[in-house]
Parts: sequence; C-alpha cells; structure tokens
Amino acid sequence: MTDAAAPIRFGNAAYGFREYGFPEFFEACSRIGTPAVEIDAGWFDEGEANNRVSLDATARELDQVKELAAAAGVKVTAIGSGAVVGLAGDVAEDRSAEIMKAVDIAEVLGAQVIRVFTEHDFTHSKHYVLTPDRVTDALYETLAIAFNKLGDYLKGKGIRVGIENHGGTSATGAGLKKLLDMVPHPEIGVTFDPANYAFGGEDPYQALLAVQDRVVYTHWKDVAQAPDKPRGVEYRAFGEGEIDWVPIIGTLLDSFDGIWAIEYERKEASTLENLAEGTRRSKQNLATIIEQVRNAS
Repeated sequence: MTDAAAPIRFGNAAYGFREYGFPEFFEACSRIGTPAVEIDAGWFDEGEANNRVSLDATARELDQVKELAAAAGVKVTAIGSGAVVGLAGDVAEDRSAEIMKAVDIAEVLGAQVIRVFTEHDFTHSKHYVLTPDRVTDALYETLAIAFNKLGDYLKGKGIRVGIENHGGTSATGAGLKKLLDMVPHPEIGVTFDPANYAFGGEDPYQALLAVQDRVVYTHWKDVAQAPDKPRGVEYRAFGEGEIDWVPIIGTLLDSFDGIWAIEYERKEASTLENLAEGTRRSKQNLATIIEQVRNAS
C-alpha cells in the first residue's frame, strides 16, 4: 500500500515532443508543470528524434543534458529505451546489453526508471507491433533470459526497468504477467500505459489488475473511436477519450508511488505550442480525476 494522499509527481514522456530538442522540450515541461522528464536513449536513431542521447553519449554530452534540465527547472527522471529482444523473422536476439548502456546513462543523469519494450522486429518500422501468431513460448524464454540479466545488472543501483505494454508479448495483462512471473527481480516491472491496452482492444483496468504489484512508471493519454482511421480508434489527450478512468486511478492511488507521465500523441498540427497545450490539458484532466477519486474514497 502507498499513501493515497501523497503529492502526485507529474512527468512528460519523450515521444510526443520528439521533433524538438532539449531546450524547447525542457522549457515546455517546466511551463506545463510536468517537471519529471523522460528522454530517449536507445529507441530512436539519430535523425528520428531530437530529445534523445546516444547510447554512446560522452560524459560531457550527458553533463550538457543535466545543465539544460537544471536551467529549465526540470529533472530527467526517466529514460525511454529500446527493445530487450530483437527479432528478424524467426531469429530472436538478446539485446539486453544495449539496455545496460541505458542504465549507465540513467545513473549519470539521476534517472529512476527506464522504459523498455519486450521485443521488436527491426526489419519493420518503429510502429510495428508483433502479431499474436508470432508470440511463442520460445520467445518468452528468450525474453526471460534477457530480463533476468538486466535484473542482475540493476541490483543496488536504485534504478528500475519498466516494460511498456506495446503489443506482442505485452499486448494483454495476462501475457505480460506471464513474462514477469519468469523474472522475479524487483528491479524489473511495468510501465503501465492504459491507453495502449485500450487501443489494442484490451480492457486496461483488467490488465492493471494482472500486473498491479509490478507497476513502476506510467504513461497517460486517452483513446476514442475513430471510424475513419485504419484501426477504428485514435489516441486523444488524456480525459478527452472514452476510457473509464475511475477504477484505474483508484487502484493506482492505493499501490503506486511513481511518476505519472503525460504522453500526448495526437499529432495533428504538432507545433510546439499545440503539443504543450495538449499536454497541459491532459495534465489538468488527470489532476482533476485524481482529486475526484480521492474525494470519493
């Protein structure tokens, strides 16, 4: 159990602001009131995102990130990194050594959590989601070996790895729990993204109940029906979609004491000001629902 009345630590995920560099991103986070900032290290390649550092960043480059964050009044508290297992067809590759580099970066920056994905087929785009027919027991075994290596590496560092539910082996709460049961390290947990579950057709509240005791980080956005979209659904600002938030937030207030990171992904006309405004609305909506849930309890 946690203190359900403790102050909420609001953050901002890296993905929505990926077109913008650290000065613009950090200043926007400060202005919005989301000072617990996530940056990329190990997912996007050079040229794909501007709020990223290389896994081979020098000490001076990391110092510059810290200086920019301090100047804006924010702190890098999370790292968005890559997939722990890489796929190329039927071949699965343990990529935990890359995530260990992200752990080293987190140590230098003072970040507390690293968001990772379970697996990704790197012959496809970064938006590819592994289809159910490719989720096998053999893949789970490879993932368990890789994540247990990570758990050993994390011991004593005060840093945790949070697996973001993003399709494939993490597409359902039951599927992610199956992996977590194979990885007993307390340093390995979940980046709970309820909208990702809803986008894929999974009930986010039921998914949360399956992994509640392992949640170490959270992402917040919403989804709504969109018949004109290829999947028939689209992401929205938090609180402007169709997810029933009360049971999800009530459960987390009782068990989670980490960062609540806004991830605004509605990218139409994605100027810096539009992104900041969508993130601001999301944060305000989230704060309002948290207050309502607390007052009702």
